[in-house]
This record gives sequence, structure tokens and C-alpha cells, in this order.
Amino acid sequence: MRKIFVLKLITFLAAFLLFQIELIISKRILPDFGGTYLVWGSCIVFFQAVLLLGYFASYVILKKMGIRKFLPYYLGLFLLPLLFFPGRSFPAINPANLSLPLVLNVFVNLIWTIGPVFFVLSTASVVLQAWLADSDLKEKSNPYTLYAVSNLGSFAGLITYPFFFEAVLDLNQQFLFWRVLYFALLALVAYSVFKVKVYTPEFKVTKIWNMGGVLRKDIVRWLLYSAAPVIMFLAVTNILTYEVAPIPLLWVVPLCIYLLTFVLNFKQRPWAPVWVSEKFHLTFGWGLLWFFIIIGGYFPFLIEAVALLVILFNICMFCQYQLHKTKPSDLNHLPLFYLIIAVGGFLGGFLTTWIMPVVSVTIGEYLLGLSLIALALSIGIKPELMGWKNIFFIAYVAIALAIWPAIFRHYNIFGFIAIFYVFKVCYRYLFKNPRALFFSTLMIILITPVAYSIWAKTNDIYQHRNYYGLYRVYSDAGELILVNGTTIHGVQYQDKAKQGEPLAYYHKLTPIGEFLDSKEAVKIKNIAIIGLGSGGLAGYSQPGQEIDYFEIDPDVYYIAKDIFTFVKNAKGRVNFITGDARLTIKKTPEKRYDVIIIDAFSGDAIPVHLLTVEAIKEYRRHLTDKGVLLFHISNRYLNFVPVLLSNANNLSAYANWKKNDGNVKIDLFATSWFALTWDIGTFNHLTKDLGWAMYIHGKKNKLMRPWTDKYSNMMLIVDYMDSLYTIKNFRPFRW
Repeated sequence: MRKIFVLKLITFLAAFLLFQIELIISKRILPDFGGTYLVWGSCIVFFQAVLLLGYFASYVILKKMGIRKFLPYYLGLFLLPLLFFPGRSFPAINPANLSLPLVLNVFVNLIWTIGPVFFVLSTASVVLQAWLADSDLKEKSNPYTLYAVSNLGSFAGLITYPFFFEAVLDLNQQFLFWRVLYFALLALVAYSVFKVKVYTPEFKVTKIWNMGGVLRKDIVRWLLYSAAPVIMFLAVTNILTYEVAPIPLLWVVPLCIYLLTFVLNFKQRPWAPVWVSEKFHLTFGWGLLWFFIIIGGYFPFLIEAVALLVILFNICMFCQYQLHKTKPSDLNHLPLFYLIIAVGGFLGGFLTTWIMPVVSVTIGEYLLGLSLIALALSIGIKPELMGWKNIFFIAYVAIALAIWPAIFRHYNIFGFIAIFYVFKVCYRYLFKNPRALFFSTLMIILITPVAYSIWAKTNDIYQHRNYYGLYRVYSDAGELILVNGTTIHGVQYQDKAKQGEPLAYYHKLTPIGEFLDSKEAVKIKNIAIIGLGSGGLAGYSQPGQEIDYFEIDPDVYYIAKDIFTFVKNAKGRVNFITGDARLTIKKTPEKRYDVIIIDAFSGDAIPVHLLTVEAIKEYRRHLTDKGVLLFHISNRYLNFVPVLLSNANNLSAYANWKKNDGNVKIDLFATSWFALTWDIGTFNHLTKDLGWAMYIHGKKNKLMRPWTDKYSNMMLIVDYMDSLYTIKNFRPFRW
């Protein structure tokens, strides 16, 4: 076996395992802490922090010891996790420490469970490259190829998880398979330590691994060019899930593009087309413009998504090309190079995940990423005066962004040709002066909150962003409309005489409206509703009834209580319980609720952890003997009926389902609802009195595997044909 192949296999497998354990542990920990964005964000920052720690440790060790002295200890480092996981079975998650803030609580559990092994794996890429650089192998002249192999391993770990491992194996099986691969990796490391020798006897640690000779401007460029693509791929992920289409697994694509561009630029023969550098002004200018076009919703979501991903690919290619072009020719500075890249990646992820959601009302990180690229281009450039021409082009871009959507409120091919040409000309000139380019992005960032409303073509009353998403409330045709991302979460008449009438998903002609407005509804005393929105269901409350709203996002209470009036004018008593429903409902008395309504959305996505067998068992504990669970499963891209039917069968429950068609004239939205009950009388009421369909599978049909906290497979329920519906009737040359 060739020694270089073994080193490549170790590098690939370490990166593969690193990404796999990120996804496995994130899925494992979510139900215990509540499936909130903050839990996922905490996991992301933990991964980036430990990865940075691994790069920093590699840098310090190689600087102080050198690879030759470190190799025997490196094998010992790989043996260290055997004292924890994966040497032992996966330890239990302990979310009960309520004295700690949620973020710190998540960090403590991650450190205890996967911290040691994650740290060890995070050192592999840098150490293996240093190992190759000082080995007796002929490939030592270009150790950067192992960085491409590492990113290929990350790519493979990411892309195979949702499409294979998550789809076929439950969490216990995934952990077992992961442990087997780790022991295989350990065997390869042990083999290499004894077979791949360091060849340079004249090796001097202090000379080779010091920081001397690295220019400050190079360090700043590495930092900016590593931070910008991380910000961009996270921003594009947010745009796709908030503004375009909240399709599960769509988040995988931007990260895959980010990793793939590393592979293409750092492989043995880098792939760097001329257009990556020489035509980048088009990507930059049109990328800025496309951000606003998506806000306006001028194109079908498939066109918007594909174009955005192409722009992301070009941007990441440019940044990785710049990193590869400016990488240190002296391999002695290789650890420092990767340390700076890790710092940039951490800062980019931290800014996007934790800072921007609380300082911006739009997805401003997209523009921030582009501004960092412009700033990087200006580093080391001789200062130049801005000049009147640059000021003119900057002003021209701002005017175009303000005026164009007012002129072309609807799709117009000639209007798009004109504005694309304007941005091409402006940014071709601005690219000649990087400082002017940078100031143009700052100007756009400043006007974005105003431009956002102009392009969205809405009369915004309220804009807000937090860790749970983007919220807008606007008025249109005598109605208040609440939007989360691109999904309407509530509609109410502004006319006080009609304000109490539920609309949209909760109209009286929807299945939930018919149920809560029926004669039998007067027998309902206590209702639990998971998901608040505008509080539309409170419009059905009757005197003597009590509604407990479970809402994970505290900011939604302000929207429901101070902007909309369903809750304020409810005839029954309304209580609010803050936090993830899987956790907070445990604190309520058993057998309390006659009806539990699961109506929790994030954008258009239903949190999976609220639909699992374990979740339904918890709901049942708090449901009266004749009670019913009602799931709101309206979705543009997913069909949850097979999932809930399978779970109902697993729990020996009766299952009903009903949907209604929409009618814009009477503010009726098309909706789908699914009911689970263990009482035959309630089941018959839904079936016979209200016309709910009784799901009985034929002998030839098989139920899908029940979804649990340890197994779910989104791939099986995606409606691919419906996802293509928006592009079906699109006419490019309509005006």
C-alpha cells in the first residue's frame, strides 16, 4: 500500500467522521433541549470553537516540538478518546442543569460527550499536511493537496448523512457505525506513525515553525477571505430557508458548495477558470442585485434558488482562489496559514449565527460577506482618491435600487435587462478602485432596511428578526398580515367590527374552524395550542374555556398581544407558556386538555421533534380520555400524512385527515389537518359529523417506518412535483 494513499485516507476519514459526528450529535441533542434554533446555533458555534482550538493546538505543538518529535505523542492523542466516547458507549445527555443558560448547558454536554474526539479529529488536517511536508515521500513538495482531500471528506460526510445514514440507520446504529470507523482510523494512524518517517535530520523547530517572514497584510487577507465565504454560505442558507423556499435539506447545498470550492482550488491540479478572477465584477454586482430581486419575488423559487447557488459558487471559488494564490510558499508557515483560516471561519460563523439575528431586521449578513471581500481586495492597495466618477456610480446604484422596483412592480423582462446592464457597468468601473467598491457595499447596507420594503412591495408596520426567524407585519387591502420568512402566519381584518373573525388557515370553512365552531365544541374546557402566530385560534374561544398557548419565541407574544387583537378580545381565558413545547408541556397536569393543537411552524417548516412517537406519547399524558390531537400539516413541499399515520398505527390510535381548498375572495387558505385520538366517540364525531377522512391502507400498501427521536427521513415525504409547480407556468418573455 502506498504511504501517500494511507495519509490521504487518514485525512479523508478524519474529516468524514468530523462532519458526521456534528450531524449525529446535533440530531441527538435537539429533543432534550427543545428543537430551537438557539440549540442548533449553540452546536454550530461549539463545532467552530473546537475546530479553532484544534488548529491552534496544532500550530503551537508544531511550533514548539515539530512534527518529528510529536508523532509518537500524536498516536497517543488518538488513543485519548478511548477513555470517553467512542471508547465507551455514548454518555447520557443531561439537560436538567437549569442553573446554566441554555447555550452554556449545551456547551457543557457537548464537551462531555464528544469534546475529546472532536478535538482530536480537528487536528488531523494540519498535522497530516505538516507530516507530509517533512516526510520522505515524493509528494512532500505540495502538502496542500491534503487540504483538498480533507474538504472532500467533509463533503462526503455531509452529503451522505441525509441521503443514506439518516435514511437507513437510527441514531444508535449511526453511533455504532461511527465508532467502527474511528477504530479503523486509529489503526491507520498507528500504521503511518511507524511507516511514514520524517526524513529531515537537520530539522530546526524554532526556525521552521516561527511566524517570521509572514506579512501582516497577508494575515489580514487570509482572515477576510476565510471569513467571507463562511458568512456567504450561511447567509445563502438563511435566504433559501427564509425568503425562497423552506425545503428541508436545502441547507445542505450551500455548505456542499463551500466545501467543494476548497477541493477544486487546493487539489493537485487546481481548477481555476479565468472567469473566477477576471469576470468577478459580474458575480459581485449581480450578486448584490439578486439579493433584492429575491426579496421582490419576481421569479419562481427554483430559478431564484439556482441563480443564488451559482452566485455562491462563484463567490466561494473567488475567495478560495485568493487563499490558494496567497498561501505561503514557505511550508514552514503552513500551520499559521490554517490557523488564520480557522479564526476567519469561526468569526464568520459567530457573526452570522449569533450577532446578525439580533442587530439586523433583514438577512444583512449576505451584504456583509460581500463587503468583506471588497475590503480584502483593498488591503495592500495604494490609497487613491475616491473621485467623482466613483461617487457617481455609487449614487447611481443607490438610485437604481430605490427607483427600479417602483417602476417595475411586476415581472418585466426589459426592466431586468436594463438593471442588470446598469449593475454590470457600475461594478466593472468600481472594481478598478477597491475602496470605492467597499464604500458601495457599505452604502447598500445602510439603505437596505428601506430598500427591503420597497422591493417587497409591502406597507410594513413592524419588522423584526431574532434567532427564530424574520417577522414582518404589513397592511394590505384592509387586513393585517403576519409573515415569517415567506410564509403567512396570520391574517386579521382591520375593521373593528370584523376583527374577531379568524381568517386564512383558521377560517370557519377550514377543518379546524369547523371543529372548533361545531356544537360539540361547547363541551371543550381546556385547549393547548403549540404555536401562537397572530393568535387566530383564540377567536374560537368560548366563555368558560381556557387556552394554554405554548410558544417558543417570546417576541411573538408582542406581535399577538399588541399588534393583533384575537388574544386581547378572546371570550375565554388565555394563558401563555414560554419555551419549547416538548419541555414545557411536561410541567402541566396530566389529563388536563380536551384538545391539543400542534400548529408550530418555522417559516413553512414543521419542527420534526414535535411529531415523533415520543412527542405524541407526551401529548397523550396530558390529554383527557376523550381528547384529540390535531396537527396542522399544511405545507407546500412536504406530505406529513404518511408519517402521522405510521405513528398512529404504532401507538394504536385512530387517525383522521381532512383538507380544504382555498378561496382568496373570502380570505380562506387551503389547509390540511390530521387528527389522532384514542376514543372511538371522538373518532366517529370527526368522521361522521364533520366529514374527516378515515385513513385505512389497503393490503398492498405498507406503512412507512414510524418517526422517533432517533429516526426520521425527510426524503420520503418531499413532494418533488409540487416543488416544481411554481416554474411550470412561468413565461420568461411576459411583460
